[in-house]
Amino acid sequence: MTVVDWDSFDLEEFTRELRGNLDGPDADKLIWAFEHAVEVARTDDHLLGYLVVAILCLLARLDESSPRAVLEAFFRRSVSDEAWRQTYLPLFA
Repeated sequence: MTVVDWDSFDLEEFTRELRGNLDGPDADKLIWAFEHAVEVARTDDHLLGYLVVAILCLLARLDESSPRAVLEAFFRRSVSDEAWRQTYLPLFA
């Protein structure tokens, strides 16, 4: 696993990209979520995995499904690996 200096981590470029590609309310909500996830990472980045599990379970409860079904639905809507590597990953550097 890569070591990231979360205290100096800046979401500014990423938020610009989101605002350029998403509608206002969706961009705002996703930016809010990322800001909170970075706060968790700054506390202890090992907590991110636990946060994902907790959120998956809560979403599964809302959807009356399972964490696996939630993940599969998100997987189908996610950007391609190529788009991730070319567009988004560099914004997290």
